[in-house]
Amino acid sequence: MIGEMFGYAKWWIRSLFGCKAPLVSTIIIQYECNLRCKHCSIHSSNVEIPGKAKLSYNEIVDELGMQFREGARIAYFEGGEPTMWSDGEKDLGDIIRAAKKIGYSNVGYTTNGTNKIFTDSDIIAVSLDGPRDMHDMIRGEGVFDRLMKNLDGIEFSGSVYANMVIHKKNMDLIEETARTVMDSKRLTGVIFNFITPPPAELALTADEKRTVIGKIRELKKKGYPILNSRKGLELLAEEDWTEKCPYHVTVFLIPNGKHYNGCPMQGTPSCEKCGFAAVREYHLIKKGSFTTICEMSSIFAMSKKK
Repeated sequence: MIGEMFGYAKWWIRSLFGCKAPLVSTIIIQYECNLRCKHCSIHSSNVEIPGKAKLSYNEIVDELGMQFREGARIAYFEGGEPTMWSDGEKDLGDIIRAAKKIGYSNVGYTTNGTNKIFTDSDIIAVSLDGPRDMHDMIRGEGVFDRLMKNLDGIEFSGSVYANMVIHKKNMDLIEETARTVMDSKRLTGVIFNFITPPPAELALTADEKRTVIGKIRELKKKGYPILNSRKGLELLAEEDWTEKCPYHVTVFLIPNGKHYNGCPMQGTPSCEKCGFAAVREYHLIKKGSFTTICEMSSIFAMSKKK
């Protein structure tokens, strides 16, 4: 624990002096997915994914090692659906264990929860679009029950949190979703994000976002398990993060082997309508917000596996 805290403190102090080392290594290990969600930017584009659609085990481990040497101490695996990834006999569990062996303090992945749940990580993020009817409307019939059944069946010492993307279809279901999370024995809490277009037709207006944020802040005060930091929620209404985004905090690798020092959407129109909560939290952490660091670190930074 002391070693982990020292590593984070070292990164923060270096950043104060202009060092652009990453804190988070985010690897999109593949694009394949077993669902066709209505708000998915890949699915909604209705085009074939160009180039290579999956990284190999060696490519992933090489990337983890390189970014760790640069300073990264948090690793996240994304998709597509990362639990479907394989390379010969290797699966997601193997790359999670590789990241831990390299020395990463916190390792996690995002999943729709309908396949095998890998419990080698420190944190698991599950996608949740609302209570059962809304979740199934967006992701497919029976997906909500499959997710909850899978979660109930795991033994896991880390944190499992829900990740909700808010858009036109589910914006009125914030409290119901928060209550669903609170009633779950397995879920630690929920992070709220706004959809980052495409698809543009599902994006909220600025006024709608402010109304929704007000509701979320009320629920957080009432004790609902909302994991967005208080200051992060205040910044969530600000849409254009072209200039303010702390790009260097996270480095991305996508399946075709291309690196991004920051979000792959950097420099696109989507950046002007950013809905990612993590951007706000990284911004506050980089600035040294004590309250944000305290709110976020216990779940999103520290190792949970013994």
